[in-house]
Amino acid sequence: MAANTAIRIAEARKVYGSGSSAMVALHDVDLEIPTGRFVSIIGPSGCGKSTLLRLIADLETPDAGSVEVLGGSAADACDGKHVGFVPQSPALLPWLNVLHNVTLPHKVNRGASRKRRAGAADARPMPDMEQLLRAVGLDDAMHKLPSELSGGMQQRVAIVRAMGLQPDVLLMDEPFSALDEFTREALQEQLLDLWDDTTATVVFVTHSVSEAVRLSDQVVVMAPRPGRIIDVIDVDLPRPRRWDRFTSDAFHHYENLIRECLQSAWHSPDLPSAA
Repeated sequence: MAANTAIRIAEARKVYGSGSSAMVALHDVDLEIPTGRFVSIIGPSGCGKSTLLRLIADLETPDAGSVEVLGGSAADACDGKHVGFVPQSPALLPWLNVLHNVTLPHKVNRGASRKRRAGAADARPMPDMEQLLRAVGLDDAMHKLPSELSGGMQQRVAIVRAMGLQPDVLLMDEPFSALDEFTREALQEQLLDLWDDTTATVVFVTHSVSEAVRLSDQVVVMAPRPGRIIDVIDVDLPRPRRWDRFTSDAFHHYENLIRECLQSAWHSPDLPSAA
């Protein structure tokens, strides 16, 4: 794997079930993601977006093909704490307050953190978690329990928890899907601000075309039956991407381009799905 490639997926295939009931979730997927890029994956429901993310996170293993992360296996990257994961649900521990929730990973992974700080030439000091919480507007919520927070606040805690480990690869599976539009847009901006201070490679699953354009350097478009990549679109828009850019012709150009690809995904012929 080239030094500037964070993730390489080659002819990856994932099948659930067997025989006549087998469902091919991913069919011969090839994808390379450069280091430090923000890449969104978009496509119709059932096209394998989350399955692809789970392969990178070593939560699933491919039935064929390979998945490399940071030059090695996905398992090695995850074991070394180089991969962070933000699921759709914040998955906070209800008996711990916000500050304890975001600092817990450092306590349970002390060995990995020490190895990273002492062994890597580009090692970074562990971040000030209180400062990260302040950066996303959670100053007054640090000592509250998750049940005392809104959905948007809980998702901010989950993002800070993942960012706090300073992963080289951050995987996000529709983290804003359950939020109202105003909260979603505010968290997009906070996510970009946090990402701008890191060198992390981000892979972000979404159903929102506008969200994909706003956040991404590249947008991977997938089709279903079986899940496969039909296009990878480079988003050549300057950063930072503030609200005034959302009405630009260039922004709408990429929205339209992705929507055209999604229409093709819906109407593309089904491929043979035999396992």
